[in-house]
Amino acid sequence: MHLSQAAMNLGQSATLRLNDLARRLKSEGKPIIHLGGGEPVEEIPQAAYDAALKKLKTRQIKYTPAGGLVELKNEIIAYTERKYGFKASPKNIIVSGGAKQSIYNFLMAVVDPGSEVVFPAPYWVSYPDMVKLVYGTPVIIKPKEDSLLIDIDNLEKCITSNTRAVLLNSPNNPSGAVYSEDFIQKLVEICESRNIYLLTDDIYGRLVGGGIKTPLPFSFSKKNLDDSPIVSVNGVSKMYSMTGFRIGWSIGSEAITKAMTKIQGQITSCPSDLSQTAAIGALRDGETFIEEINAALDKKRKILINALNKFKKVKLSVPIGTFYSFPDFSAYDKDSTRLANMLIEKAMVVTVPGVEFGLEGHLRISYCGGEKDIIEGLERMRKVLDSSVEVVS
Repeated sequence: MHLSQAAMNLGQSATLRLNDLARRLKSEGKPIIHLGGGEPVEEIPQAAYDAALKKLKTRQIKYTPAGGLVELKNEIIAYTERKYGFKASPKNIIVSGGAKQSIYNFLMAVVDPGSEVVFPAPYWVSYPDMVKLVYGTPVIIKPKEDSLLIDIDNLEKCITSNTRAVLLNSPNNPSGAVYSEDFIQKLVEICESRNIYLLTDDIYGRLVGGGIKTPLPFSFSKKNLDDSPIVSVNGVSKMYSMTGFRIGWSIGSEAITKAMTKIQGQITSCPSDLSQTAAIGALRDGETFIEEINAALDKKRKILINALNKFKKVKLSVPIGTFYSFPDFSAYDKDSTRLANMLIEKAMVVTVPGVEFGLEGHLRISYCGGEKDIIEGLERMRKVLDSSVEVVS
């Protein structure tokens, strides 16, 4: 049977594939430790649970408007104003089935065949394939050696007359690095002066250590929202440990929001009524939860850094945000896929090869799981790499 070129050329999500592998190995009774995942272990906020349970008891879980419930949009507006000092309107917001769908809606709305979409490496694994799915051309900018952040000058040099959009994920998955306010301000100026869309993937914006606050790009805009090419994407998955609820949203001009809503209406009709209700509860009363999850991540980050510093040949750029690190393991093996496979086989530890994020020689190691898993998993890896010992049969 015939398969489309888009389907044939599409790669499988490395992170989802490794999640499936970890589940399978665990189901087989293998002592696997998964340090490659992106799901916090914390239970969801009580307010989200209570709101979802109350809704479920009505036995009335129905379609919602294609762009999401007005009640949820109002909570997003209130949340964004509280945390970022920026106020949007319901006409500027579309709620989607996760931040991933928000990004894809955006790409479908703005990219024509052959249009270029520019973004830095390391990047989230889905960016290149999502751009290709809408027949765009990914333009990837790599940082200088020993850095995980690109220079604004290098980014600007890659913008051409065919550039339709720039994507920026900060705090960054997979590195945990955070772009400076100066970088974001200059990027906003470039995109607005050249009338190029800027999509900022802000899903980890509240998960930052050291008291650092990440700004919303609209803070640097010289245009009103409906004239600006900026689109900000966020969601409840990471900051509220609500990955399975699949609720994200975007904030942008009325025109881009209308276009994205039409697209979403034809593809998924609307986001889940029950999940949106849970998201309302989280946004309304979940601030204490974010404080608690950040405190837990700060502790786990220190455990991870301490453990990685014991390796003989690892180069570590200390993560600031998210719950990922992206150490350089190239002194052990420059082929990150081969190295990751070896660690699964000999240490029973799952990591994600850096090549999947656009930078070879690195491994993405998560610290969103349990503290014991972080300690034991990294110790297993160290014994295999520094002692050539197979620690798990």
